[in-house]
Amino acid sequence: MPQIQKLGAFAAFLNVIVAVATLIVAVAWIGFPAMADPNKLAELAISNPAPLIVQDGFKFASVVISTVLILALANRLWRGGSTFILVATGFGFASTLCLLINTILSLYAISQAATFAREGLATGSQINSAIGILAVAALGLDGLWFLSIGWAGLKRRQLPNFLCYLSLVMGVLSLIPPLGIIVLLLGMIWSAWVGRVLWQGKPAS
Repeated sequence: MPQIQKLGAFAAFLNVIVAVATLIVAVAWIGFPAMADPNKLAELAISNPAPLIVQDGFKFASVVISTVLILALANRLWRGGSTFILVATGFGFASTLCLLINTILSLYAISQAATFAREGLATGSQINSAIGILAVAALGLDGLWFLSIGWAGLKRRQLPNFLCYLSLVMGVLSLIPPLGIIVLLLGMIWSAWVGRVLWQGKPAS
């Protein structure tokens, strides 16, 4: 098994843990009211920023994990050179870049939340808007990557068919931002399955 695919298997299994932890922090620590209301989120950033910082830490972890997974699946699906796989990989890396910038801006906004509120600066709202746009862009680009990986896996028979179908479903759902929570839940199943496939090493028949 190529070393990158072995690393990809570890990354996929780790991704399940990070996804579960992210969901717990979002639901049990931050809470739906704060996630749905920018004003409450800003208040939380001032009064109790810990859950937001932890969540951003998980986003940083997701950037690293996603980078390894993108490379591992590109290696798995690569066969004698392929422009399609290069484009798919480009979607994946563009998504991780948006997530990385989103996380950096989020941490900056948290650190300056009190200043923005005290001085009534419009900068805070502008940064929050940019964070939201980057989150939607990351999800959409990730959807294009899922679609590309699912399609390539079916055509090249390098991944189990049902895993490819799941990738296609996740790709479509990722293009509809309000359904992002469903993608997160399905992503746990997808990651565990991908980890198992990459660990086995041999292409699916």
